Amino acid sequence: MKSALEDFQSTTLAAVPGLFGKLHYLAYLHDGHGSYSHWGMQRVHGKEAARRAIRASHAAVLAEILRTPLRVLVGDIDSSAVAQETTAVEFLSSLKRRDTHALPEKTVTVTAKHFMAVLRALSAVLESQMRAGRPDASQLLPPVQ
Repeated sequence: MKSALEDFQSTTLAAVPGLFGKLHYLAYLHDGHGSYSHWGMQRVHGKEAARRAIRASHAAVLAEILRTPLRVLVGDIDSSAVAQETTAVEFLSSLKRRDTHALPEKTVTVTAKHFMAVLRALSAVLESQMRAGRPDASQLLPPVQ
């Protein structure tokens, strides 16, 4: 028998594409005050074990996002948005609107600020790409000789 954490990560989260897709899903499960609701996990593992497993997974996904280079996160936002059948800009906006749900309870202030800075940077990159009219517009061109 798997632990609640192993079960949640290997079954539920593994089925969700992308880091931001996983974060979006975890934000959906989070009430913004530290509680998580997942009927199947609660039924199999009990309410408290399910809550601890989901919270640990939430913290791990957030940490992974904050360790990932911005250029990789841009691609992740795109793939996560496609899986949700929306645009990257709309997907990112929905995460910003649910910021209290996107962060685990008792997230330290510096981590929350880092996360918001990442979201702002991603927004700027996506806006720049939209203005340029092509997805690879943020890449630097070699100098003209």
